[in-house]
Amino acid sequence: MKAPSIPPKIAESEEVNTNFVDSFMLPEALSTLLTASDQPVHALLSNPVIQKVLDYLPSMVGYWDKDLKNRFVNKAYGEWFGVDVSQIGGRHIWELLGDDLYRLNLPYIHGALNGELKAFERIIPNADGSRSRHSLTYYIPDFNGGEVQGFFVLATDISVIKEAEAELRQSEERFRSLVQDQTEVISRLRADGTYIFVNEVYCRFFGKTEAEMLSSTWQPVVYHEDLQRVADELAMLSVTNPVVMIENRVVSATGEVHWMQFSNRGIFDAHGQLTEIQSVGRDISDRKRAEAEIQNLAYKDSLTGLSNRRHLLDRLQIALATSARSMQYGALLFMDLDKFKVINDTQGHSDGDLLLVEVAKRIMACVREVDTVARQGGDEFVVLVERLGTSLEEASRMAAKIAETIRVALAEPYEINQLSVRSSSSIGVALFCGHDTSVEELIKRADMAMYQAKDGGRNRIHFFDPQMQQLVELRALLESDLHNALADEQFELHYQLQVDHENQPIGAEALIRWVHPQRGVVSPAHFIPVAEESALILNIGDWVLDEACRQIAVWNAHEKTRNLVLAVNISAQQFKQAHFVEQVIAAIHKYGIDPSRLKLELTESVALDDITDVIAKKNDLRQKVGVTLSLDDFGTGFSSLSYLKRLPLDQIKIDQSFVRDITTDKSDAVMVKTIIDMAQNFSLNVIAEGVETEAQLAFLKQHECKAYQGYLFSKPLPIEEFDALMKQYGTSADITKLV
Repeated sequence: MKAPSIPPKIAESEEVNTNFVDSFMLPEALSTLLTASDQPVHALLSNPVIQKVLDYLPSMVGYWDKDLKNRFVNKAYGEWFGVDVSQIGGRHIWELLGDDLYRLNLPYIHGALNGELKAFERIIPNADGSRSRHSLTYYIPDFNGGEVQGFFVLATDISVIKEAEAELRQSEERFRSLVQDQTEVISRLRADGTYIFVNEVYCRFFGKTEAEMLSSTWQPVVYHEDLQRVADELAMLSVTNPVVMIENRVVSATGEVHWMQFSNRGIFDAHGQLTEIQSVGRDISDRKRAEAEIQNLAYKDSLTGLSNRRHLLDRLQIALATSARSMQYGALLFMDLDKFKVINDTQGHSDGDLLLVEVAKRIMACVREVDTVARQGGDEFVVLVERLGTSLEEASRMAAKIAETIRVALAEPYEINQLSVRSSSSIGVALFCGHDTSVEELIKRADMAMYQAKDGGRNRIHFFDPQMQQLVELRALLESDLHNALADEQFELHYQLQVDHENQPIGAEALIRWVHPQRGVVSPAHFIPVAEESALILNIGDWVLDEACRQIAVWNAHEKTRNLVLAVNISAQQFKQAHFVEQVIAAIHKYGIDPSRLKLELTESVALDDITDVIAKKNDLRQKVGVTLSLDDFGTGFSSLSYLKRLPLDQIKIDQSFVRDITTDKSDAVMVKTIIDMAQNFSLNVIAEGVETEAQLAFLKQHECKAYQGYLFSKPLPIEEFDALMKQYGTSADITKLV
């Protein structure tokens, strides 16, 4: 049968929306691959490798010469039209399409032969008549020597997308019908958010009576994660912006979470002040669910369920904008599985896919809910970490901690099809704050850092910023050295003298020092925070308590030291241990010391963290054991008189920050005098730390503070020097002349 001829000029039909075409990312690489070579297209298409690649594609791929004779189709072509691909070669396109499809496609065929790229949507019935497929089709002209030699056909099944769009439209139609059949939730609120009026639907929806609603604010009905956002958006109401539309989640009377859309209109007085908000809300849960389904198709990785690259780029743009407003740091973690190709090649792609799914689960288990985890492609994963604070050092520490958690998790063995598989990851970290870098540059930095991690030996973490990398490495090295410090006996206690109002020695405070074999003396300000984060503080605290009790026992053998009371600082983690009291008792019994010569110092924050537990433990320590209890750094926290009355204390210590300026700063002088008076009213002893001048000492004595500690009397000394100081005591009437 003779094919119909092509008319000399056919009017253009309506083609697919350009944005829709772009959204499916026209596969120009395919066209480039097949047209860039000097070889004829039919020779390239006969290449077994190219044929195999094209046969794996789910899309139809074909080539037709300028006489509309077929020169190539892939397997999908035959499956769509229900014929063997060997029967299509050399046939006219009309023979495959039939009269109806041929007539509909003729304008696009004409355009392609005129050198124009054509894209259109078409519903193609299945060969077996079971259902129709909605296709997105491209006709791509093939140029050779400046002339069109034919055209490629690329058709993709977009039925799922179309069905989802239809479902979304139907959902919205159902929603509109529902709204028309019932009254919306309506309320009026004062500027402070309290209700003035609510209708019956409002009360019924939230399961409250009108009286209950009018005595409350809008916050209790809003889902907790949306509270701040709703408050921020309501704050945008103004005379020039009187209406704000807000979509947020609420908790209904049944406890279910619903999405609502509220139209909020502000009412303003003559001075432009907000006096009232009129709000009308409707349930948009159906619409949100449908939107989520569409979004999943566009923004989720089909294998792992993680965000895909497109979603990651969107999240990065938002994260940079948010960071610019809050000036909080964030981090991008770029990770690649080490030697994944070997696993993929030796165990097969199906096992490789299972491994990627397990990797995705482990990464998700290591991050916070606010973080974004994406699969970049292949075996590359990306984690976007936000809200790391405004301190660069703190942000780098937190990013390193998250990266290390992921690295350790990914290095654990995997069970894939009853086989134990081992892998690891190389992780690059790039910090950002505000718009200091673009999305593309940030990804590039994290990628570069990841390759530096690979070059460094794999299964490791590398920061892009050389200074931050050095900071993280130094902190990690410090923590590593801390693990060895106790075993290698690198810690020692220094003792700072405490005296009474007659300059008589009454005790000392034990202060830990770390004598590192290479670093020398490391300040507690540097290593204590690291110890607290790694739980090493518990081991260090146990050692300090034991060493202090041992020293009290040694002093007991000497006349000038046998009555000294030794103060020991107790960390929050140490005090919170369930068996802390038993530990103290065990140390006292171990060295057979008088418990009254041991004084435990706790900061205000520790003492007030769990007041009931603190009172119980302090009562045990004070009444059953007999140790002295002191509240350290008093005045720097938020102690109330009621708490101070309830705590079983013996002493409070005035913080050195107040003592420093008592002779020059009236506020500090009043503060110190008030603390002394208050302590006396509660029958508590007072000791002032940081006493460095005679003028400070005179002020404290004048206001009845009768115990002191500071450089005026002695700096913290190693035990040998402290004992020597005690031996010299008595040769001078003034202890300050001995230091």
